[in-house]
Amino acid sequence: MIKKEDLFKANEVGYIVDLIGSGLIGEPKKVELAALSLARSLQKKYPEISKNINQAISSFALNAGASIRSSGASPLPVDHTSQLEMVTLYKPNLEQNHEPILTSSIKEKIDNFLNERNKIDLLLNKNIRPSSSMLLVGPPGTGKTMLAKYIASKLNKNLVVLDLSTSMSSLMGKTGANLKRVLQYAKHNASVLLFDEFDAIAKKRDDNTDLGEIKRIVNVLLMELEDWPVSSVFIATSNHPELLDKAIWRRFDHHLSLPLPKKEERLEILKNELGSFLKDSKTDQSILDPISGLFQDKSPADLCKYANNVKRRSVLNNEATSISLFKEIEGFSEDKKMRAEFCKIAKEALGNKITIRQLAEITGLSAAGVQHHLKKS
Repeated sequence: MIKKEDLFKANEVGYIVDLIGSGLIGEPKKVELAALSLARSLQKKYPEISKNINQAISSFALNAGASIRSSGASPLPVDHTSQLEMVTLYKPNLEQNHEPILTSSIKEKIDNFLNERNKIDLLLNKNIRPSSSMLLVGPPGTGKTMLAKYIASKLNKNLVVLDLSTSMSSLMGKTGANLKRVLQYAKHNASVLLFDEFDAIAKKRDDNTDLGEIKRIVNVLLMELEDWPVSSVFIATSNHPELLDKAIWRRFDHHLSLPLPKKEERLEILKNELGSFLKDSKTDQSILDPISGLFQDKSPADLCKYANNVKRRSVLNNEATSISLFKEIEGFSEDKKMRAEFCKIAKEALGNKITIRQLAEITGLSAAGVQHHLKKS
């Protein structure tokens, strides 16, 4: 119970004034900052009030996306010249945006990030700011965009994806203004904002031929990321992290590098993608192990494309999956070295479960040829 003689300190009155003023002009980020400052100031003297303020902030961060979707989202930001929308919006859908196959270490980091986002009030009560940004780097096709969609769906937030083609402009200063409108939209609507191909707009500021445009864009991004609210999440992806400005790296709470999948992960991806096409055939499933060994240095996107080609071929040609699996391996029929390599991998993986005759039938090599390659290995 607050006694009448207890008066708010001058700085606390200032936070309340800022809170009211920011609310009246519709600036949720400033409201959040004033509320967090007020909660910290009141924590020792009035811990219950401080806790209630933090819970209100946390509740907005967790549930604002759902309330926005139910009441109708605000209009998407558009380029004033072309009148084209500068973002694409995806609603959360875990059935469609399922968890990608990740290494155990990356999966643990993602799980920790999701757990942190779901316990925002616990962190705020300890005056700890929760993570709200993530930079995903790695070769093309390693699942960076897929992971962003999964994170947004898991957090039950809309995913707002920047459209570079409509946001970038040759006019001086216009690209920076467009990006700022997109960033403000994501902030106000408590969503997950995805900047794909981030290196295209956050380049190093050492190009003397850009007339200062890149510097202006990077400065906009630096200021906006520094002022990012806890209610939204910012995710950026890059295939060329070496091109990113050094100052940009420091603005992200987490940096994750997604590598090309190892054999175990390649096998899991193929099993997931082929699904019911394998359920009636133990041979098909066992043969996937050595096949996954042939896809070294291939990305998850390459594996998904291969699996779709197998399913398509199997249906259209009324062909057994085991046959389609080999016929869809690029260059398999023409490349004797690849077929010889397969024999080695298959024998090592399956042992006595596969015979010389079966390997000869699968690869099109003679039985003597198969034996020759196995002896060499």
